[in-house]
Amino acid sequence: MEVNAILAYWMDAPLAIALLMATGVHLLIYLIGGAVGFLLTERLWPRWGIGQPIDAHPPRPGQIRDEFRNGIAACLIFGVITLSYRFLCRGLWPSGFWIGALQISAFFAFNNVYSYVTHRILHLRPLLRFHRVHHRSVRVTPWSGYSVHAFEAVVIGLTLPLFMLIMPLGVGTAFVLHALGMLFTTCIHCNYDLLPTYPTRHWLKRLTDDPAYHHLHHVRAGVNYGFTSRWMDRWFHTEA
Repeated sequence: MEVNAILAYWMDAPLAIALLMATGVHLLIYLIGGAVGFLLTERLWPRWGIGQPIDAHPPRPGQIRDEFRNGIAACLIFGVITLSYRFLCRGLWPSGFWIGALQISAFFAFNNVYSYVTHRILHLRPLLRFHRVHHRSVRVTPWSGYSVHAFEAVVIGLTLPLFMLIMPLGVGTAFVLHALGMLFTTCIHCNYDLLPTYPTRHWLKRLTDDPAYHHLHHVRAGVNYGFTSRWMDRWFHTEA
């Protein structure tokens, strides 16, 4: 497969080329994901009568420019950290379906704990000055997700390398999980509720984090720290 050939080449490519390729992938996901999110939430879905914006106010002056700048810097940091995959990954893909299912399930659990704990820590006074960069986007946009301080970008980027110290992944699996994480982050910052008539505690919405749920964190700060799910917030009574 061509994808396998590209992955195999990346694993053995000169460091500068590997860095350029990895950074390019992150930038493409960030920019294209944000553009698609903007097109859907600002143009198509409102025109088609699907859902509604969560916050009707426009972004603050200069907000999207700042988000672009911070997001691109974060992607550069992700590109550097991604080079660690070359040493931590084993092969290209899992050796079998059940091995892959186990790896993905284990990462889902790890990611929920890691993202919740680090998010809570970033709200402590000594580190809050870093996290405030992200919270400048109160009225979020599809590009808000990675509008973060460089320190926070490192914390985010280390998620997969730290997991792979416990359970090695194929390099293809690692890139897919990272790409899905970036796209999900874009989704929950889209400022759009596809099910506006459903309360935030409706069982369907409680299956995962969603834009309305995460919006409350940007407004109130001390609630809804979870990333892909809400179960850590429920356990520690931070769910709003």
